Amino acid sequence: MPLLFLERFPWPSLRTYTALSALALLGAGLSAYRALSQAPGGTAGTEPAEPQRCTGPRALDVAYYLLSDSLCVWVLVNTACCFLMLVAKLIQCMVFGPLRVSERQHLKDKFWNFIFYKFIFIFGVLNVQTVEEVVMWCLWFSGLVFLHLMVQLCKDRFEYLSFSPTTPMSSHVRVLALLIAMLLSCCGLAVVCGVVGYTHGMHTLAFMAAESLLVTVRTAHVILRYVVHLWDLNHEGTWEGKGTYVYYTDFVMELTLLSLDLMHHIHMLLFGNIWLSMASLVIFMQLRYLFHEVQRRIRRHKNYLRVVGNMEARFAVATPEELAVNNDDCAICWDSMQSARKLPCGHLFHNSCLRSWLEQDTSCPTCRMSLNITDSHHVREDHQRENLDENLVPVAAAEGRPRLNQHNHFFHFDGSRIASWLPSFSVEVMHTTNILGIAQASNSQLNVMAHQIQEMFPQVPYHLVLQDLQLTRSVEITTDNILEGRIQVPFPTQRADSIRPALNNSVERHSTDQEDTGTVTQ
Repeated sequence: MPLLFLERFPWPSLRTYTALSALALLGAGLSAYRALSQAPGGTAGTEPAEPQRCTGPRALDVAYYLLSDSLCVWVLVNTACCFLMLVAKLIQCMVFGPLRVSERQHLKDKFWNFIFYKFIFIFGVLNVQTVEEVVMWCLWFSGLVFLHLMVQLCKDRFEYLSFSPTTPMSSHVRVLALLIAMLLSCCGLAVVCGVVGYTHGMHTLAFMAAESLLVTVRTAHVILRYVVHLWDLNHEGTWEGKGTYVYYTDFVMELTLLSLDLMHHIHMLLFGNIWLSMASLVIFMQLRYLFHEVQRRIRRHKNYLRVVGNMEARFAVATPEELAVNNDDCAICWDSMQSARKLPCGHLFHNSCLRSWLEQDTSCPTCRMSLNITDSHHVREDHQRENLDENLVPVAAAEGRPRLNQHNHFFHFDGSRIASWLPSFSVEVMHTTNILGIAQASNSQLNVMAHQIQEMFPQVPYHLVLQDLQLTRSVEITTDNILEGRIQVPFPTQRADSIRPALNNSVERHSTDQEDTGTVTQ
């Protein structure tokens, strides 16, 4: 939930912000020195002592005054944030160089989302009352947001460098060294969690440990992906097992990250009495998103296992003779094939490439021959669940399938009418009597989807497209059905048969007219 009004605010540049922070720190130091000098118990007016003994206590007194004054404390917090920004700018110049547009946008979105949720956490979940606690959490989250932004930047840069075959090894080494340094910093965060949690209780320890574990898992994920990529670069030939390693690395790390985040939000919901507050609403929305993400990831893994099992059972490994006869590159990755799997149509593909293709489509990548390796019932259920997860409006079932008898109640809350910072949300309650629980879409949405498909395939009649959409509820699946010939399209010969009698009548009429004119001239 990015704060758009904060993104559009004209923030100062880093140079201006650094100058203002330095002036604020200097003013706070002078103010503390003057306050201590004018204090009744201060050293002003007394006989001067030795310079070595006078300088030390005076500096300690100024530092203690800055930490004890409420206004000066925020100046110190701002100075720490400015220092982190300067360190981040230095890292950018040394490791990354100029940032791309997508990297800047990802950093901006990550930063404002982090600020929004941590504001809700501090003042909505913890409900802190003292300035000392607010300062402690602000310093803690300042370090965390620095690490999160660096991890996001390393991830984006890794994805960019991994697709470039001419990337020098020095660029990989710099990014990987930064990731290792960040992983060591995460170990330092674990020490801070233990020290602070020992003095402030188990709940504080759990909150801080969850935040540090989240950034540690993200950092470890990018490091593992980098290790797999560098191993593939130094590997001679094509590494067939790269896809499997990459998939299971992403699966384990993403599922661990989602599980940690889900438990962290459940702990936040159960920690305080926030059941009827704006914070509880935000946490419920995030819990719903995380729960659906876990379900989607597990469902995708089941589909992956089903595809791998069917592929290994139905498609045999190509023999060296078949590879020598074809002597062709893989049509998916355009790389040479030392080993491949042979489809019933005779085309050969890499094992990992074919597996990735079959997760999305069940036809041959070259000739579009239908392979039928998965049960149509399971495929239809998977697509229905994906559409529901993406908040697509479901449609009614076609004839022969059970229809729904549902009553919907829609509630909308517009927070902008009360305050500009309040969110707007909608709640729809559906009462259905069907076991499948699939809602019925409006005819207008079906017509829009049908018109989109008919613009691509004008030869397909409108009623056939609409009838298939009622079964698939997806533009992509209906398009695949048309391409694979599952929808019986009337060919031009059929229409020519219907037009031929009219043409014959016109020809006969034209011939009779010519005979009539001939007789008249005679």
